[in-house]
Amino acid sequence: MDWLDRLEPDEGVEADGALPRTIVVDDFGDDRARGTVIGTPATKGGIRHGCDVERQIAIDHGALRFQPLVRPGWGRQGIAYGPFQREAGLVLVVSLTNGHNTSQASPLPDDIARRFYRWLRGPGIDPWPSRLLALLRSPRKSLTARRFLWWALSTSRTYRGPNINENLAVGWFSSEAPINPLGDGCCFVVHAAEGENGELWARVGKRCLSAFRRLNNIHTYYVVALREQGAVYYAAADQASFGVAAFPMMRPIAVDPFNKDEKLFAGVHQAALGQIGFRVDTRVEAVHIGTIPRFATTFGSAHAADAFNEGLPRRSAAIGGPWRSWPDGADDISIVDPGRPSGLIHALLQIDKASGAGGLVWRFGDIGNYWLLKLSALGCSLVTRRSGEDVAIASNTEHGLREGVTHSVQILDFGGRVTCFLDGFRLFEAHAGVVAAETATGAGTWKTAESEIRWRSFEAHPSEVPVPSMAPLREHPQLLGTCLSYADSFAGIAGELEQRTTDFGDGQWTRTLGAGVIDLDGRGGACVRASVDRPNPGRTFYSLPWDLPGFSDLEVSILPPGERRGQDQRSRAGLLFWQDRDNYVCVTTWLDDVYPGASISVFIKRLGFEELYDAVWTNVADKVIWGKPFRMRVAFDGNRFEIFIDDEPVMQRSLTDIYPNDPALQIMRVGLAVNWEWGDDTGSVFTSFKARR
Repeated sequence: MDWLDRLEPDEGVEADGALPRTIVVDDFGDDRARGTVIGTPATKGGIRHGCDVERQIAIDHGALRFQPLVRPGWGRQGIAYGPFQREAGLVLVVSLTNGHNTSQASPLPDDIARRFYRWLRGPGIDPWPSRLLALLRSPRKSLTARRFLWWALSTSRTYRGPNINENLAVGWFSSEAPINPLGDGCCFVVHAAEGENGELWARVGKRCLSAFRRLNNIHTYYVVALREQGAVYYAAADQASFGVAAFPMMRPIAVDPFNKDEKLFAGVHQAALGQIGFRVDTRVEAVHIGTIPRFATTFGSAHAADAFNEGLPRRSAAIGGPWRSWPDGADDISIVDPGRPSGLIHALLQIDKASGAGGLVWRFGDIGNYWLLKLSALGCSLVTRRSGEDVAIASNTEHGLREGVTHSVQILDFGGRVTCFLDGFRLFEAHAGVVAAETATGAGTWKTAESEIRWRSFEAHPSEVPVPSMAPLREHPQLLGTCLSYADSFAGIAGELEQRTTDFGDGQWTRTLGAGVIDLDGRGGACVRASVDRPNPGRTFYSLPWDLPGFSDLEVSILPPGERRGQDQRSRAGLLFWQDRDNYVCVTTWLDDVYPGASISVFIKRLGFEELYDAVWTNVADKVIWGKPFRMRVAFDGNRFEIFIDDEPVMQRSLTDIYPNDPALQIMRVGLAVNWEWGDDTGSVFTSFKARR
């Protein structure tokens, strides 16, 4: 049965009754060993082209696998389909989990001898002879040899390539193995943002527009819809997260009005994986290519738009209803109101003399309340009008309009933040509060009376639109539990946590691993017995028995020690999923003076051996800071885990992403973890614990 026959009524059908035309569907259902993927047929409609110089692309567990390169760089690892002739409405949908959005390639920060010593010691729980014996019994010895080669070629003396801070490119390219995606085609690029994790770029004209930082390490959907010239970019995730919408909706990210490449390859390309010698794989679950009728129209998903074929707006817009003119002293504002807030606004404009000034208006409620981006040859400014009073937000004199040049102007408005761009340059970012959904939905143009502005186009897109359906995408149902098994507020008299009975569920806390101690502080907290002078002595676990081996959903509130950076306070506190001493997973925070930000780290011991440099993490910026409590929640089914900080998903992975041949972990105990991660905890406080099923 063809997939279209399985659609529910109206699913995948455009408003005018037209259906998408599927060209390529690749869902990677055919397992293939490393180095044997390129040249094989896609699931439907195409051949897997691309490049695999080091023979590290594989397929398993229903997903493509990119593994770290010994010699990182573009044009060495990627998959491509095509070529295709540019066509309005030709859409690429890619479903993937990037290895690490802050992946980088650069010389290792430590010398090779020190690194091998650290690898040999591991986290310090098992004596090194036991570790070596466990490694010899481990099924992953071949990966260890490749890791050592990678390190040997990445010292300050042996590293040969440039430092690479852009790690992933997804979109349309002029070749099947682009050597510089940052200057090629219509694509997304993920840039390492260090403490803020990932930065999402979209190619606009000759540069990459920086849409936002804090792109979390979660499963993401990237959509690039071609136009007759240029493209529109969209992004989504399984659950709403910073910058992206929750599937099956997606967020418009940027408009490129310039690219004219006629022959294009759809592709996913990786330049770097991991960071400072840690390895982690990228997993691509689906690549779908087809034509979508609603994206083939001039303005695609816009809910208000006009081509200005007759000059300045004095009539009905092409989309969105009538234009209304609002004289404002000597200035002129023209507004179209789609009835919903706009998340992405784009316009093309040109000035014929240096004195011209124009701009974009949005969040327009009435003539006394709106936001305005002003542009002229002298620079740009961001203004908000509140109850008739103008408030200057920001100004920029480095970028401005030039006579006779067609400029691209964009506004990205989501999550209470407004970001303004001129020709791909980020001008401003400002906190703007939530849009008044019923009263501030107008958007349009502004100009001074003497300006000779020529508008070429205007379009406003809603904050979210449906993900185009060409073939079913694998669903990732949220793992969160609903039935409470344990709860503990840690209230009671001061004393050790050992042998305490939980407030709910009658579980008895037991120290399961390590020499550290957690004490009840008598004030509703369970405090790691540690200080700056006497930190916790390595990895320490306290746990409760668990009778559902295939699932657990744990939540804990943590107060990191200290008050601010510079006090040498460190937090390594989190949660534990325990099978036995040879098999467990701990998810802990890393907060330290030595890095501008914090992270959530996952350390994995399987089959008796813990490969320290297989730990995976995500940077969370200021979501975890000294002296401020936060909630960590981790849902885990023995393979796939989802991590939330204060209800925002920050990381999603599967153990098979890391160890494809390992069986699922059997969860026999759950509880609290205090980890060693290049330093020890100095006194974190657990203020509540919950375990759900």
